[in-house]
Amino acid sequence: MQGSVTKKRDRWYIYYFIGKDANGKWKRKWEGSWTTKREAERALRARIDELECTFERKVDESTVAVFLRHWLKEVCEPRLAANTVNGYRVNIEKHIIPHIGSIQLNRLQPKDLQRLYDDLAADGLSGTSIRYVHNNLHRALKYAVRSQVLTKNAADFVEPPKVNGYEATPLTPEQVKTLLRSCSGTEIYMPVLLAVTLGLRRGEALGLQWECVDFDAKTVTIAHSASFRKGGIELSTTKTKNSRRTLLMPDILHDALESTLSKQNDAARFLGAAYNPLHLVCCRFDGQPVTSGVLQHQFHEVLTAAGLPSIRYHDLRHTNATLMLRNAVPAKIVSAMLGHSSIGITLDTYSHVITEMQEGAVGVMDGLLKGIS
Repeated sequence: MQGSVTKKRDRWYIYYFIGKDANGKWKRKWEGSWTTKREAERALRARIDELECTFERKVDESTVAVFLRHWLKEVCEPRLAANTVNGYRVNIEKHIIPHIGSIQLNRLQPKDLQRLYDDLAADGLSGTSIRYVHNNLHRALKYAVRSQVLTKNAADFVEPPKVNGYEATPLTPEQVKTLLRSCSGTEIYMPVLLAVTLGLRRGEALGLQWECVDFDAKTVTIAHSASFRKGGIELSTTKTKNSRRTLLMPDILHDALESTLSKQNDAARFLGAAYNPLHLVCCRFDGQPVTSGVLQHQFHEVLTAAGLPSIRYHDLRHTNATLMLRNAVPAKIVSAMLGHSSIGITLDTYSHVITEMQEGAVGVMDGLLKGIS
């Protein structure tokens, strides 16, 4: 790999070759500028070292670790939602690389993956979490096959562990009222209300911004999802096309949003430049985000104090769907409101509720055919 340094006026610049274009011509990349030639030369050496150590340039020698980090950065980050990428990163860095990261990619065997899953299970990881690891590996190796780096996907020949079934615990209408009364006046009242009334996911609720709220039309548009890392909050577009949706809001939510906005405007005037300018609907007094950790901690505190079942925040989304279905809202409408990619997901997730709803249908048929026998 070659490059050079050059001086323009009083500053030093570097250029280096980063590969060939579709016509086979070398592509040159320029960077600058530096005060001294030595600084520029040091930067050039660093760039060339980075390029020569990339997955593409040493593909035959690359380990699973090098490949997976390349796949995450070059394939996933530009295309997938931040929350999805973060989930992949946790799987790769915490669960996969420590066990099989040193294996050369083109020598990876199904037995290596089976040993990985067995080791993760022995470490106490649930079947559901190991299934996520398997899906992560399968997707990455599928990319390697499609790129003609590998001839076979080793994950195709391994039976992933069974998913541990989780049965959601939806709240009753009375329990929902108790929860909302208990949350009133706290930082988590609004995210809880959004989940109960609109069925929002956690990231959707915490990432909702005021420009997505139309008080005149009484609608809320779900366009972003929040994820949290050490660097702070990151707002990304919703995971799928169906996840982006506009929902009519009930009066209780409309009134609560108006009240919340008024209080936030007062706080912004009081704090001035110290107020966080992200325009988040769910935020703390100074406009800082309500993080997923804060939400989880305070949510469980409220449940315990109110004597309510110990449920996940996500179960509020299940509560919303269950209450709608039990009150004769068509499954197609429920599916659209939840942002499911297909009605099949809704029917599978809430099959127990659909079965309950058949009682009314059976009664109708009995009435129509009464007197035949």
